Amino acid sequence: MGIFSFSEKEILAFFLVLMRMSAFVVSWPVFGIQKVPAPVKILFALVMSLVIFPVISWKQISVDLESLHIIWLVGREIFIGVAFGFLARIFFFAISIAGQIMSTTLGLSSSQLFNPAMGEQTSSLEQFEIALATLFFLFFQGHLIFISGLVESFQFLPLSMKGIQLQSGIHFSEMVSSVMLIGFKLSAPVLVSIFFMNISMAIIGRTVPQINVLITSLPVNILVGFIVLIFSMPMLVWQFKDVLNVSIEQVFGLMKTF
Repeated sequence: MGIFSFSEKEILAFFLVLMRMSAFVVSWPVFGIQKVPAPVKILFALVMSLVIFPVISWKQISVDLESLHIIWLVGREIFIGVAFGFLARIFFFAISIAGQIMSTTLGLSSSQLFNPAMGEQTSSLEQFEIALATLFFLFFQGHLIFISGLVESFQFLPLSMKGIQLQSGIHFSEMVSSVMLIGFKLSAPVLVSIFFMNISMAIIGRTVPQINVLITSLPVNILVGFIVLIFSMPMLVWQFKDVLNVSIEQVFGLMKTF
């Protein structure tokens, strides 16, 4: 056999690896944004597949190349890659929800900017939170952690895997439901401070009817909210680290349930 001769099983196995990598690259936060050119995404997925393929176990694959089972294999690998990329976004989803809650609380939800990382319109405060979280994510090498996790996924989710267990779907739904709770925790300082500020403004409005509380409360809430946000920034950044660690633990825990 020549150096460039490959069996049909090898070609199929490499194609399946490429499908999982491509689906992950398209859906994960770093390369999933629209500003990254498609050739760059394809090249990255191809290079990663070439690096991963020699070290994974693929010889257990036994399938007739003319059977419809190949469609199932390809679809499964695409699903795993997209699911893993989506799970890598959980960290950013939680930050995004926290930014949305704070923007709505401060009355800044109407100031919308396009966020290329999320692919949608977001408020200016939410954009700031996501930008800060992105810098934090890259500084603590979150992208490398998730790439190494994808490599390890071929150990927990081999190419020869027959199916997906129900327990995995339950764990996946629990992870998604926890995103909202994390978002509320991150926005708690601003949310609580504005709540008490609104109560104070209501008392002032009842005590001094000459004051237009509706007009006065908006700038006061924004001022108080930003002051609280500035002073709580060290705690917020520390919470980013906890959220990132929880996201990583949940992703690796999900892989073990398959």
